Amino acid sequence: MDDEQSTRAPLPTDPLECRQRAEDATLTDEDRLLWAVLAVAGELAVIRRALSSRR
Repeated sequence: MDDEQSTRAPLPTDPLECRQRAEDATLTDEDRLLWAVLAVAGELAVIRRALSSRR
């Protein structure tokens, strides 16, 4: 692992945290879009897990 990666803050893993960052007006539009996409992906993963457990 390189030094730059080891000094970064941990990334949020909860879709709600990603959504909160997507709504952060202090970030650039590109960063906000990225966080929004990650939030949607996280929410879809939760739905997919819930549906697979119903089988």
